[in-house]
Formats: sequence, C-alpha cells, structure tokens
Amino acid sequence: METYAKQTFLALLNPYETVVHTYPGIIDKVRPSMEKHGYAYYMGSKQTSMIPDSLIKRMEENGFLHHTVDRMSYGGRAVDMQLRNPLTGHPMTGSSSGTALNVFYRINDIGIGSDGGGSVLAPAAALNLYGFISPLIEREYLRQYEKVSTDNISFSPSLGLIGRELDIIQKAAACALDMDLPEAEQTKIVGVPENLDIYERREVLIPFVKETVRRGIILLSKEGPVDVYGPGDTIFGHFSERTWAIQKKSGKGLMRVANMCGVSALAIPDEGLGCCTLLLCDSNPQDIINMLKIAENYGKPQSALVERYFGNFQMYFEG
Repeated sequence: METYAKQTFLALLNPYETVVHTYPGIIDKVRPSMEKHGYAYYMGSKQTSMIPDSLIKRMEENGFLHHTVDRMSYGGRAVDMQLRNPLTGHPMTGSSSGTALNVFYRINDIGIGSDGGGSVLAPAAALNLYGFISPLIEREYLRQYEKVSTDNISFSPSLGLIGRELDIIQKAAACALDMDLPEAEQTKIVGVPENLDIYERREVLIPFVKETVRRGIILLSKEGPVDVYGPGDTIFGHFSERTWAIQKKSGKGLMRVANMCGVSALAIPDEGLGCCTLLLCDSNPQDIINMLKIAENYGKPQSALVERYFGNFQMYFEG
C-alpha cells in the first residue's frame, strides 16, 4: 500500500507537468482488486475523447485502476513542445507523450493512449517501454474519429497500451480487446527486405506493410533510436530535402504506418536508447496472441541505472 500511496503522491506533486488530473481515491480499490484478481495496477489515460468511458470501466473491473488523466501533445503532434524526454533532454515524442512519461516515472503501471501515425508506439519506444496497438480495441466507437495526417493521409486512430513489463501488457491487452484470446500457436516471422528503407515516406511503406502482413504472418522490424538524432515530425520535415533528411534520422520506421495499415503492433524495448523490436500482425485474435507470446523471446534487460534512479520515489520528497 505504501508503493501505491507514493505513486499518488508523485502524481499530485506532478513535478514534470505530465498529469492533468489525479484520482487519489482509487487506493480504496487496491485491496478488493488484489483479493479478486491477485493484482492491482495503476493506469493512466491520455486526455482525449477517443478513449471511451466503457473501456476505462472494463479495465477497472479487471484490476487496472484509473489513476490519472495524462497530458498529450497539442493537436496530436508527433513531438511535444511542452514535455521533455528525461533520457535525451529533447522534446518528448508525441502524441501520447504524458501517458508514456507517467509510466516511465512510475506514477502508473500501464497507460492507454491513441495512435494515428505512431502516437503510442513511438513514445513507448523513445522511453524503452512496451507499446501495443490494435484497431480491434473499441473499433466501432473509433469510427467517428477518422482524420487526415499532417502528410495528408486519411486514417482512423487505434487505441493502445504503454507499459514497463510485458506480462502487464499481455493482461491489459486481453482486457482491452474484450475477447477470449486463443492459445498461442506457431506462426511465421518475416523480416524487412534489405532493399527497403523503413524510414522512407509513408506512402512508400504503406503498400509494403499491407502486402506483407497477412493472417499467420508476423513482420519484424528493428527501429530507432527514436528522436535521438532528429525530430520525427512531418511539420519540421516538410520544408525541404534538408529537413526531411533530418526527420528520417528520427528512427521512426514502420511504427509510423502500422495503424494506417490496419494491423496490430507491439514495440518491444531493446537495450539501446530509444530502440525497439517492432512486431506487426494481422488484426485477428489468433495472430495478436501469437505476437504477444512471441514477444517473450525478444525482450532485453533494461538499464539498472534507469531503474535505480527513476524508481527512487524518495528523491521527490527529500528535505
């Protein structure tokens, strides 16, 4: 209970201005959740109407307790001009920026965000977290939010999850999808061909992903480092070939088009800063559970220094 209380203390202190609203009363739900499910996880949600109350309620009923409403980048921009990445000092990757940061800072164990062109997968990768998206989550509700990207591509957003631990992502995904997931089975994994530049423009990548990712086939892509050598932002990159070349160095590859292709995807943190293994699968229950299970083979030990530093709640309350 002490840890849960400290998570709320940090949310209320809000030292990084990542929290819009905190629900401290959820500590009363921890013990009943532990007795019913064997766990209780604190959950944040991106400050957007794209996340319906029905999803929040379903998650809470299954042990994911709504702890915070999280800041997002204005206009859904791919970089957040208000928040900073604590590992690079650069503007934080958007648009589910606050949701990712509140998981990274240990305020929450899991976060719900929305993804149009990488807005869940990229912030997760930038902080060496897990990121999962699927258009099957609240699909009917999200049909009303069809929009056009900054590079003029029409799409409907997906909802997704950000977390530090794969097993929490697996549990939360099963709940968010609101379906009985089958047992995992063997599947085929294919890599990106050497002659394809995954950092090319979206219009080049979308046909490739749609042709490659089919039922029973999982596509694997090594991506990053996200927003270390340049901002992955089309507003910045559209000015000239020079700014486009800098944008390409942002390390955002197929994660920018996963949602636009209607596939489900999982970013698995790698050892390198802002690097990940990205898995993309057809959006059906069997392939999703296969992907979530296969991810267990790709996880890498995370930085002990980061855990020791940012897992230290005491540093916020000394003196």
